[in-house]
Amino acid sequence: MIILYDDSDGWYDHVMGPIVSPSNTTADALLGPGNCGTPKQGAQNGKCGFGPRQPFLVISPFAKRNFVDNTLTDLSSVTRFIEDNWGLGRIGGGSSDATAGTLLNMFDFSRLNERLFLDPSTGLPEGGGDN
Repeated sequence: MIILYDDSDGWYDHVMGPIVSPSNTTADALLGPGNCGTPKQGAQNGKCGFGPRQPFLVISPFAKRNFVDNTLTDLSSVTRFIEDNWGLGRIGGGSSDATAGTLLNMFDFSRLNERLFLDPSTGLPEGGGDN
């Protein structure tokens, strides 16, 4: 399970994200026209940067325990994870999934063959152990 939320449009954040897609158009709503760097030839306008950071939580039997990942990710990182995990390929057409940070560092798939069964009344691993 991947949980991302943007409570009140992320205005709690005190750090601006990096400009990753320089642009110069009136569609640059984050910083306003002319304040989003110098676009490269063929760049898509109106993307500018990531915007405010947001909380991101992974709940999985394969998630690394007690781990905080500092990999730069955004909403399109979830799309990239799905594409990579199931071999679907990139969306293309300038979609952000091609440049999104990976979520793979958050997981430990060496336990792939282990099974986790939860007690339906408590939600804890069956047998009371810490699986």
